[in-house]
Amino acid sequence: MKNYLLVLFILFLASCQERPKTSVKVTGQMRNVMWLGDLEGKIATDSLNSTTAYGLGPIEYLKGEILLFEGQTFFSKVIDSLHHKVEQTTSSRAPFFVYSTASDLKEINIPQKVFTLKSTENLIDSLYSDYENPLLIRIDGLFDAITVHSVDLAEGSTVSSPDQAHEGLTKYDYKNISGSLIGFFSRKHKAVFTHHDSFFHAHFISDDRDILGHVDAIDFNSTEVTFKVSK
Repeated sequence: MKNYLLVLFILFLASCQERPKTSVKVTGQMRNVMWLGDLEGKIATDSLNSTTAYGLGPIEYLKGEILLFEGQTFFSKVIDSLHHKVEQTTSSRAPFFVYSTASDLKEINIPQKVFTLKSTENLIDSLYSDYENPLLIRIDGLFDAITVHSVDLAEGSTVSSPDQAHEGLTKYDYKNISGSLIGFFSRKHKAVFTHHDSFFHAHFISDDRDILGHVDAIDFNSTEVTFKVSK
């Protein structure tokens, strides 16, 4: 009987170990934007005025990209094929937006290697294989290479497919750039806030606030960054 109680006590302690506790929320859905042309803003970022708030999504009517970073709203817009502009604003509206207003980010140790966007997703998937809720990820430091994009749909355009939604989308490539990647991971939100072939949606902002966009590709050495996950 004593051994039985001891086993129950050990199992109880194990269940009480610290695990990721997220408060990730989603307004709107990517699929409705891409397939139904639901482009109007569903949420304004000034409603998320917490210093621990993070979030991302496109600007309404697909006029650029939004990053809510430590409670501050930044957006990027296409100028031409070589340049885009980044500005801070008090508020911006998005047709779909994933966010957390009560983020408790903790640094974790990751293997010493060079990571890509896909291997970063795979790492998160393996580290939290038994955790079903969305996770907020923050990576700060030096990135060897990064490709970001901003959407730039022409005024008055209608959308009924991803191809139409991405008309005007412009990509930008950078090397050896310092900044922060903010991403949201979930196995259950494909076409809600991640694309249909991914569990991970991320935006990047440079330390000098000159570069911002949806992350299409990255390369970074784990020794050059800090890697944090919401708890």
